[in-house]
Amino acid sequence: MRSTIILAVLAGVCVAVQTNLTGAAQRVLGPSVLVALSGLTTGTLALLISLFVARPEFTGRAVGYSLISGVLGAVIVGAIAVAASQGGVARALSLVIATQLLVSLVLEALGVFGTEPSFSLLKALGVALIVVGGVLVVRY
Repeated sequence: MRSTIILAVLAGVCVAVQTNLTGAAQRVLGPSVLVALSGLTTGTLALLISLFVARPEFTGRAVGYSLISGVLGAVIVGAIAVAASQGGVARALSLVIATQLLVSLVLEALGVFGTEPSFSLLKALGVALIVVGGVLVVRY
């Protein structure tokens, strides 16, 4: 559990720093070039590490999910770059996180992508409180 917390905090720090870097680069390069360079770097690094460390078994479904994930990643990077440069990093990330949590809550409740359906009122309340916090960040 401790490593999970450390990794989640590390990811949060990386997202905040990356969003600032992405916003700055997007103003100079434009969103298309930024997404292409960022995606190429991410993909190359991840592929090299995974081929030597994980030794994955390639299946049609897994490759399809990976390709769709890559397209979604390009949309994420491009959308955050534009939103952060226009509305500020805190606002952009607040909206992204709130939306991500709401959609995740629905996907978990429905058991999409092979997970066991899971829902609780306390989890929904937690997400609602985070959404309220996000609204406060966006408005003030």
